[in-house]
Formats: sequence, C-alpha cells, structure tokens
Amino acid sequence: MPARCLDVFSYMSGQHPACRERPGIDARTENHLGVTPERNRLMSSSLWFQGQVQAALRQAGGPLLLVRGEGSRVWDDRGRAYLDARSGVWAVTVGYGRPDVAAAVHDQLRRLSFAPLTDAASPVAVDLAARLAAVLPGDLTMVALVPTGSEAVDTALKFARLYHYAGGRRRRRIVISREYATHGSTYAGASLSDPDRGLLRGIGAPISGIRFVPAPYRYRCRFCADGPACTLACAGAVEEAIAREGPDRVAAVIAEPVPGPGGVLVPPDEYWPRLRAICDRDGILLVADEVITGFGRTGRWFASDHWQAVPDLMILGKGMTGGYQTLGAVAMRRHIAERLDRRLIPHGFTYSGHPAACAAALACLRIVDEEGLTVRAATEGARLREGLRRALAACPIVGEIRGLGLMVAVELVEDRGTRTPLRLKARDLDRVAQDLRDRGVLAFVDNPVILAPPLVITERETDDLVEAAAAAVLALGARLPAAR
Repeated sequence: MPARCLDVFSYMSGQHPACRERPGIDARTENHLGVTPERNRLMSSSLWFQGQVQAALRQAGGPLLLVRGEGSRVWDDRGRAYLDARSGVWAVTVGYGRPDVAAAVHDQLRRLSFAPLTDAASPVAVDLAARLAAVLPGDLTMVALVPTGSEAVDTALKFARLYHYAGGRRRRRIVISREYATHGSTYAGASLSDPDRGLLRGIGAPISGIRFVPAPYRYRCRFCADGPACTLACAGAVEEAIAREGPDRVAAVIAEPVPGPGGVLVPPDEYWPRLRAICDRDGILLVADEVITGFGRTGRWFASDHWQAVPDLMILGKGMTGGYQTLGAVAMRRHIAERLDRRLIPHGFTYSGHPAACAAALACLRIVDEEGLTVRAATEGARLREGLRRALAACPIVGEIRGLGLMVAVELVEDRGTRTPLRLKARDLDRVAQDLRDRGVLAFVDNPVILAPPLVITERETDDLVEAAAAAVLALGARLPAAR
C-alpha cells in the first residue's frame, strides 16, 4: 500500500463531465457555511485527517471542503459537483440531503436528546431494536446498540468469548479471521484485520488468540485460480485451522460476507453454507461483519441473505443510518442471548443507542423498504458492472471487473495472461484520483479501483459513472509506459 494518503479508509478521487448541473454556492449559503480562505487554511493547519499522510495531502492540493449534498452527489466550496462513488466511507445509502431523515432526527432531539442505554432506554431505541429483529435473518432477535461499527466489532469479540466462558468452555479463546479482512481501526478491529493492511504498524502487537486463513478470491486463488471450478479449498482452510488449534480452543470464525476495502471479494455460493456447517459441527460461533454489506448494499437486506447462512452474531453499522448519524449494532441469535442473559457484562459506551441515531436509522430502514433500494442496488450494480466490462473489454491492464450489488471492483494487472497485479506508484494513483475528480467522481482509488455509490443512484448517474471510471482507467493504461 502506498505510504502516502491511500489506505483502507480513504482514497483520493475525482470529478465528471456529465455533472452538467452544478449549482454554485450563493452568498447566503457561503456566509452560513463559512466558506472562506481562512477556513481553508485552518482545514490544513488545525484538522487531522483520518488515514492520510498529512503532508502528502497538503502537497496534493489539500482536502476537499464539501459543503452540500443531494442524492448521490456532493458539492465543494467552489460549486463543483461530484458523484460520490464511495458513499462517504461506504455509509451513505439513502442519499444526501433527505428532509425526511433530517426531520426525524430534529424531532427526536427536541423530544429527548439523550437516554443512557443502561437501566433506561428511549422509545425510539426500543422501536429500532424491534424493527431490526424483523428484517434480520433467522433468529437474530436480540440487538446490542453501540455508537459505531468499530465498537460493534469489539462487542462481538467479547460476546463470542463470553458465550463460551459462560458455558464452561473457558479454553475457547481463539478467533479465526481471514486474509484481506478489514474489521475497523480500534485495537480489537485492527487485530482482526489482515496484518498486511498495516493497521497496527508501529503501534504494537495484536491482541492474542487471532489466527488468519485464506479468503475466497477466485481471480487469484492460491488453491484453484487456474482450475475449471472452485474447489472450496478456502473453506477447507478454515476447517484445517480449527483442527490445528483444536476445536475445543476455538471460539469463533469472523468474516465479511464480501470484503469491501479488501477488494470486493465475492465468495462462491457454497462458501458461507460450508462455513456454517463447519462451525455447527464443532460448536464454534460464526460471526458475520456486515458493517459495509448490510442494509441493501449487495442487493439484499444483508449479504448473508444471498446464501441463507444465518450467522450467530452479525455486526452492523455504516448504512444503518445512511451516514446521517453514527450507530452500530451486534445482533445475536436467541441461544446466545439466553446464555448471556444472567451475566453481568461490564461493557458499554456512553452514546450507545443515542435517540437521534436511532431515529435516523428507523427513517433510513423505512426508506430502503418503501423505495425498493435493495432492488435498485442489484439492478444498478449489474448495470455498472456490465457497462464497465463493455467499456474496458479491450483495455490490457484490466484483469477482472467483479462485484455484488453496488460494490464493484476493477482489478488492474500488468498482463492478463499471468494476472500479475499492476504495481502502481503513488504518483500513478494520484493521477487516477485527479482524473476521476476532474470528471466529477469520488471513488476509492488503489488496485483495485472500487466504486460504491449510494443506493439511490439513477440509471443516468450509473452511466455517467461508467463513462468517467472507464475513461480514467483507459487514460492510465495509455500513459503507463511513460510513467513507469
């Protein structure tokens, strides 16, 4: 990963000629937002940006100052529009600037601005838990609300280990994660993430008891990439790791149904049912991290729905509130809730189940349902992939275009025959990012290039995104010999 301003959280990206309507910022709006040269200066001198080399970000022209959003687009302080093909950071599902979500949050704040989720709760938190239980698969009927998806990962890890501890199986401490995993940047989340992502580099050792196995990656699978069909050896690797450690020492297997920052790796249809069977056989909990994939992103309410493999614990966040508030959750099956029911668990957060966040979540769940956004994600995702495949069919540096719903990756290679990954220098990536920005698109720019627009994207916007992304990749291919 380039040692500049690209990582699992943020990749610099671009601007699109098809953004024909670009509302400017009028004097009233500018005054209200405080868009001034002084604020631009302070943005670089006083505000720390996540996942960025601060000096490199300044040298690249500084961060964008985004002042407005509507639908799938955002506007900067100069009035330039961008189709947000990264949905903020995978969070914006129902689109920007929705009066109905804003009104729900406003009304709740006026009614009750805080309720500690200890020995009290707000009605809206109760309603949200009930609504989640209604849309979650299987018997995932108990919900622990937390401030964000990252805290949800930590919570799920604790619950998984405590479940076995409470059942008298106190040796079960090991958690099996996977390569290409990204489970957040808290200490537990970073420990569960692929070490190659470097989330703990220079910080310290990961928490104990974490093991890693290969993830399904059909395009360059170490087991069967050159074979005629998937052998599910990647699922077998989980089985082998359990046998190696001893089933009586393994607490859980944690996995993202479709790793997003790891490359949008769509598993074979048999993979998740096989994981479910392996875990059931050995009394191990299956934990699905659906922080990115949940709430319609993949074309179903939850990615787990594609394979009818109900996890024991499901981790939720991001799209639950559409980016309007911060909220995460851990949903657990009935047998887990029943075992933990009589134990004091010294765990929680001040802002867990905040009333305003719960109000935003309820509004967003209603919108996803009433506006059919899961179907739109499936339809527009297919349109995006098919459009890119047509536009880039002859591009020699494109190895594979893959995805599920509105998670799409364009993997770049040096040679299609050997599938050797294209090793891009920082300046190459910066150029692609700027190319996209000049065409009115914000995307995750690395290898692969990842596109994940809001679920409200229209057909025309999807076509605009195809045009911009294809043009940027073709331009990269055309200049590579001179650039390298």
